Amino acid sequence: MLQDKSGVSTVIEALYAVAADPDRWEQVVEALAGPEPGEVAETGVRTAVAAGGGEQVGVLVVGAGGGAVACDLAGRGAFERRLGTFEARGLRFADPANHEALDLARRRLAGATSGQVIVKFVDAENDGPFFAYVMPASALPESLAARLTPLGAGEARPLGALALLFPSVEAGDRLWLSVRESFGLTAAEIRLAAHLADGLSLKEAAEELGVSVNTLRNQLRAVFDKMGLNRQSELVRALTQLSALASAFGGAPRISAPAILASERAAAESAPPIRIFAAPDGRRVAWRDYGDPAGAPVMVVMPDLSSSLLRRGSHGLARELGLRLLVLERAGIGRTEPLRKFGFEAAAADYLALHADQRLGPVQIVAFADGAPYGLLAGVGLGRLASRMLLVTGRRPGPQVERAEDAGNLMTLFWRRISKSAWLSDMVFEMLRHRLNRAQFERFARAAGSAPGDAAYLQAHPELIDFMVEYTREALAVSARGASEAIRCAARPAALELSGLSAPVTLWHGADDAMTTPDEVRAWLGAHLRDVRIVPGIGRFLGYSHWTEIMQWVAAGTERTRGRD
Repeated sequence: MLQDKSGVSTVIEALYAVAADPDRWEQVVEALAGPEPGEVAETGVRTAVAAGGGEQVGVLVVGAGGGAVACDLAGRGAFERRLGTFEARGLRFADPANHEALDLARRRLAGATSGQVIVKFVDAENDGPFFAYVMPASALPESLAARLTPLGAGEARPLGALALLFPSVEAGDRLWLSVRESFGLTAAEIRLAAHLADGLSLKEAAEELGVSVNTLRNQLRAVFDKMGLNRQSELVRALTQLSALASAFGGAPRISAPAILASERAAAESAPPIRIFAAPDGRRVAWRDYGDPAGAPVMVVMPDLSSSLLRRGSHGLARELGLRLLVLERAGIGRTEPLRKFGFEAAAADYLALHADQRLGPVQIVAFADGAPYGLLAGVGLGRLASRMLLVTGRRPGPQVERAEDAGNLMTLFWRRISKSAWLSDMVFEMLRHRLNRAQFERFARAAGSAPGDAAYLQAHPELIDFMVEYTREALAVSARGASEAIRCAARPAALELSGLSAPVTLWHGADDAMTTPDEVRAWLGAHLRDVRIVPGIGRFLGYSHWTEIMQWVAAGTERTRGRD
């Protein structure tokens, strides 16, 4: 522990340095150093589309209730190859953000009989953008409507239905007017995009346009930001997709509103509102209610430095799966008032109080990272009402020991060292609370994603950083007390009393997780742990990369339970 005067001075000096320049946060990690204490299966439809290949556009019609009511061969193939699966009762997007994007398109087009909106979906197969037109099904060109096959006994284009038009093959660009109006691109940005779509490099485009490469780099960054893209190859692919769609209209169609981008950004804007209930001790406890209010209840237990904010699209995903996700903000986090005396059992009691307040029956529990102790103790308190539990990268509480393999993993070192010097956590988290910005947090995120699989996931989903900034800001909105108290609590050597836990526990753990090994969790939970899944190619970002799979696991458990009933 850093208990000598020189050690304290070193940490305080490092904190002042970070206050002046947030990019220097690595100095805190160095100052804290001290002595060691003790996919979807292939289908015949896909094969047919790949073999046929002649059609430019695929069509899928979605009814007012969200289920697929009609499609053509190319539309079904494009959806299943790029976005997920569909059925009469609802679309099953592989990426939850797509649920929200489609819901927003429906709201934008509500009551309209013509016009379209461009939607940038997330391509599940290629991990990039996949553009589509969404329009009232009644306005679908007859040449396309004639190709539709109803999926049931009803009409192919019922009242209130939407038509989704997907590109099924690549074609040259014909859509500059729609691109400009939908994404707000300037004339200069349109010229640059056109040159890049023609295959020119940035240097070649600069020579052609008579401007500097630096000017084009700035314009390209603006194009990326406006279109929700991350790299030049995505831009070329996006323009190709939009070109193929334009061919269905014989030119540029009339666009009704700005494009909709499926993204992690602005998750709080689309999340359910924060709700408050009174705990038995009179404290105000905050939580969010995602999904179907009449769905199977699931207690979601978040990590220490997280609010009740879930990934964008989670509300729609949970609703489609028939789940109700109750996400509580722990004591001293976000808008939940702190406990007079913080402890694992006292903090876990809030989950029991929420269960009683909402008059829930049997529930499943999903706990992430260092939220594991609270989830386990909530399971103990609920007894037989906790039907089963999933720990995602579960963390065992207790003193942290630095290991040789920690070298070069800055975020792991930070958490180990702040645990050893937990009395400094108030100062560190207050500094984080007041100085947090995206540039600084991007450094945190990249440090946290030091495992190759995590780094690759973050590179493919850079907007994830915006989501991380949002939930951390919410968590620290009122004070840093909850985060620092959780650190001090987890640092104390104490065994959790889990003898009353009857719910079977499953562990999903990233093979590249540098913080905790599956064997450590096995040793901790013993006979309570019924099943372990080691996920290759990912580390501490497992909860992000496999969020849809996690929710599907919960939904599958609900269906099995109902089957037994």
